[in-house]
Amino acid sequence: MELDKRHSKIQFLDMDNITKDEDSVRGNPKLWSPWKKNLLFMALMSSSLLADGAMTWGATLITYQAEEWDISVSHSATSMNYGILLQGFGGIFAVPFIEAYGRLPVWLWPQIITMFMVLGATLSNSWGVFTTFRSLQGLFGTIPQVIGLPIIHDMYDAKDWPRMINIWGTTFLVGPFLGPAIAGYILEASSWKISFAVLTALYAFSTILIVVFGYETYYIWGQRLPATSRAGAFFGIGNTHQLKRATLLKWCRTLAVYIFKLPLLLTGIAVMVVFTWPIGITTTIDTFLYEPPYLFDAIQASSMRFAGALGGLLGFVFGFLFNKWIFKFHRNSWRSEYRLHGVWAPLFFMAAGLVTYGLTLHSGALWVGLAFGWMMVNIGMVAITVAITAYALEKYPSHATCVAAILNMWRTCGGFSVSYYQPAWIVRNGTAAVFGTQAAVVVAAVILTVTMVIILEGRKHTQQEEEL
Repeated sequence: MELDKRHSKIQFLDMDNITKDEDSVRGNPKLWSPWKKNLLFMALMSSSLLADGAMTWGATLITYQAEEWDISVSHSATSMNYGILLQGFGGIFAVPFIEAYGRLPVWLWPQIITMFMVLGATLSNSWGVFTTFRSLQGLFGTIPQVIGLPIIHDMYDAKDWPRMINIWGTTFLVGPFLGPAIAGYILEASSWKISFAVLTALYAFSTILIVVFGYETYYIWGQRLPATSRAGAFFGIGNTHQLKRATLLKWCRTLAVYIFKLPLLLTGIAVMVVFTWPIGITTTIDTFLYEPPYLFDAIQASSMRFAGALGGLLGFVFGFLFNKWIFKFHRNSWRSEYRLHGVWAPLFFMAAGLVTYGLTLHSGALWVGLAFGWMMVNIGMVAITVAITAYALEKYPSHATCVAAILNMWRTCGGFSVSYYQPAWIVRNGTAAVFGTQAAVVVAAVILTVTMVIILEGRKHTQQEEEL
């Protein structure tokens, strides 16, 4: 764990007192020019926006694909499910390689592979082939959701981390709603294949940005790395000083340990439940919008996605402001678990939103009720996730990449199965009962898990004070 200790010290160095003479051969990323940093960050944002945005791209296309392939709409909607699941595992698999070979190659090559998986989905002529390519798209396309955090930590001073992480984090709020909206607009003027062809082009553009503006950011102050060519950096040659095999094994063991650390396990379960129902809405809402009493067309159904996007942004704003306020309020006796109190108000919004959404469907009321309910659900989803992520990253600062990957895994596991059982559940019990039950489940799960973490961490802190 000596390396982790060095990282902790390095992260809080005063970069104003570091001269370029003390820099390594390749250069400390914190000393790069603003232009170089901004262009690299722009490339990161493009690939991060596609991670979730491209995975939910097909959500507004499922009805048309069902007609073409002669399958039910509910079955067509499951084409995204395995991709959503594999997003979580793809992030976990990436962590050891990020630490062993550096950021740049693990960022670039999965992006290229994902581009070809989207191209394969574009050219597919059956549901099975299409779903296979979409699943592989999820496995490789999730990397920016994990690699962004170490890149930001490498490239910016500690005082700039919250601002840059917040900007980067907005891509995960906007992407899942912006992607389906754009796909639906394109569909109205052409076909679902043209829509996916556009997505392939967006991946190609993002890949070009990485090739042109991407640089290796791995750096430990005071350690000289071997000089390497820019081409070599794309293949992980000379990017780190780490022994490859030993580093891969070390981070595999670390992941296994941290997945089952009780605070991460409990908060991870909370994240899983919190994401299950919103992802269910995201992937199945079109099955309601195209049917009576709404009878939406592609443009109207796509535009509905902006209700989810607005809710996500409002949830993000709440989480950001709450984290600033709670730190100031407890400044003199700060403990990381105080950030978890940011889940209570959003939990109310989420439960109320699920009930509103279900009752609107049950009564066939105006679509405004669906939009308002969805917005409240996403306020809760994002704000609760912001609180839990802030707690986890602050508690384990030297394992930020590892923690981000674990939370990402729990998040995607939550949304994987809901499309399989929710349609049949609604047919059996009705929308009011289903979404009311979902509200009760999320309230119970979050209260039980988060309260337990707060109690356990509080006891640990009290014991430490008594020992002192």
